[in-house]
Amino acid sequence: MSRKLLLLRHAEAVPAPMGDFSSAADHARPLTAAGLAAAQRCGLWLRQQGLSPDYVVCSPAVRTRQTLEGLLPFLHAPLSAPLFCPDIYEAPPHALLAQIQKAPPQARTVLLIGHNPGISALARQLDTQAAVLDQGFATGSLAVFKMWGSTANTPQPNWQSCDTLSLTLDTFSRP
Repeated sequence: MSRKLLLLRHAEAVPAPMGDFSSAADHARPLTAAGLAAAQRCGLWLRQQGLSPDYVVCSPAVRTRQTLEGLLPFLHAPLSAPLFCPDIYEAPPHALLAQIQKAPPQARTVLLIGHNPGISALARQLDTQAAVLDQGFATGSLAVFKMWGSTANTPQPNWQSCDTLSLTLDTFSRP
């Protein structure tokens, strides 16, 4: 059974209050009604594809948490408690990859729910040949990567040895 990485940009959120550019205001932004519906569509799409993460890393921002909440009713398998990781809020690609590498070895499907520009940049680094990623990573976009190997010469690819040569884009969707 192959390992899969799911990169999900949070669904559409309301703007921060006028003139408040603080980190606290940005963290507190909830999803719009359209964003809540998009999160549920994403969950339905995951179910239809037979994708159910067993490990989740999620930004602690309200909009990413609500995106995860929208997915949960549609997932087949019970997952371990999500890791709400402040390190992925506004993180560059290498920091996101470092969090993925911390996934437990038994995890078969890892879901990372975060923000742009980090999610989009990481997706591009993971598969530089995937022209579909040139369209951009709109809110609610989901990239599914398959792990096929690594440069660490491990007999069985695992998350700890995951790198930009380990994953190829399988599917890109905007449910």
